[in-house]
Amino acid sequence: MLVTADPAGRQELATALEVNGFRVDIVGRFEDACARVTILSPDLVLADLSSQQDPDVSNKCQKLVRCSEQGPAASPVIILGGTESFALTAELMEAGANDFLSGPFSMRDLLCRIEIAMVAAKPAPGSGAADAAPKSSSRGRPGAGFDPRWAEIPGAAAPAGERAASEGAEPFDGMLIGRGEAFAHVISQLRLVAPKDTTVLIMGETGTGKERVARAIHTLSNRGNRDMVSVNCGGIPANLLEDEFFGHVKGAFTDAHQDRIGRFEQAHRSTIFLDEIGDLPLELQPKLLRVLQEREIHPVGGVETVRFDSRIVAATNVDLWSRVQDGLFREDLFYRINVFPIHLPPLRERREDIPLFIDYFMERFCLRDGLQPKCLDEGAQADLVSRHWPGNIRELENAVEIAVIRSQDRRIVELADFPEPRPVRRAAAASAGPATGNFKEIVSQFERELIGTVLERTQGNKTRAAEILRLKRTTLIEKLKKLEREPEPVTER
Repeated sequence: MLVTADPAGRQELATALEVNGFRVDIVGRFEDACARVTILSPDLVLADLSSQQDPDVSNKCQKLVRCSEQGPAASPVIILGGTESFALTAELMEAGANDFLSGPFSMRDLLCRIEIAMVAAKPAPGSGAADAAPKSSSRGRPGAGFDPRWAEIPGAAAPAGERAASEGAEPFDGMLIGRGEAFAHVISQLRLVAPKDTTVLIMGETGTGKERVARAIHTLSNRGNRDMVSVNCGGIPANLLEDEFFGHVKGAFTDAHQDRIGRFEQAHRSTIFLDEIGDLPLELQPKLLRVLQEREIHPVGGVETVRFDSRIVAATNVDLWSRVQDGLFREDLFYRINVFPIHLPPLRERREDIPLFIDYFMERFCLRDGLQPKCLDEGAQADLVSRHWPGNIRELENAVEIAVIRSQDRRIVELADFPEPRPVRRAAAASAGPATGNFKEIVSQFERELIGTVLERTQGNKTRAAEILRLKRTTLIEKLKKLEREPEPVTER
């Protein structure tokens, strides 16, 4: 539990804790925290004094410390921001707080203090309490399963025999969940690249969690104590992107009434995340290439050079190499950002993880809406696992939210509570029966349907389609042109 009067300002801390395997419940007032801590008995309480302006903060925080000892199991308390008043910190430590951490502090320091506090709070062997079932609040991480060797990597599950009470991996904001081979490969890539300053390109379909992976890379790096800066290259009008990237000086244009710092300068000594970089306008790509090469920017209307030190993480849901070949993306920029590629598999290629996502999202929405915990009907799971989920994790999340709402006060969520699956286009040959006509027509029809099916699988990516069909890309393009000239055969019904 994180008690802070500034939830927005502490969101980055909450996200960093989630990256490291914790589920974070943010509470804004000490009074509310006292009520919740005695009921939920979280595994740890972080009390953020730096955000509090209340003159009675000392008494309220001392009460929180006392309440943390009255739940089903005592919750250790760590005070954040103890530099404002040494006397206040001393009072809270005397009242029973386990530790304090004055800002600014690194994530590594905080995790170390958390580990010490949780180990100290663990019942001693032979005390009787040690043999009880591990405590678990509705949002807290099961204490018995905490192992700092595995907390460093988001979603990493310990080996058999050392795993937490909940099977599979701990979540990172509902995105880095999994126990299958595809997920394990992503985690292994994170282990390798996160501590380095290497540029990373994250590739995956819409809804596969690219931004979550980017945040994991940032938080686990040596820049993780600073905020990551994100830019959606496809969500900003082309005429505003340069100002967004590089900023401007006062008087650069009509409405430039004061200097504005661009995103690259904001990301100095941190990480800049260039989301949907494949949608970057072609005319801006040479400027971005120069910035990445030289690590310096020129604000719009300015004459001075501003140097910056940022790690670059980019993401795309399109095949950039295909765009390079189509003349829509610069080849030199492609090589500049594609240093360490990470491919996120679609949900249909990691079906064994779908039940984990459903459980996580169901718990999250029940907590949000103040509902009793729900569970999925056993017969519904097989159907949900077999669905195509073209929108991936995001679509599944939306479907679970709808199901939780529709199920109302029922504890069991049924298949009928979920929205109908989106239709998936299938090749006509699957239902048309045996082809009829002369040999040339049969071959042409089969070729058209085969190529169409493969292009659908690759979302129109001709390069990948050619690889699957074992054709040269130029050969595939020639066949497509030929098929466009030929009329599509009519199937009798």
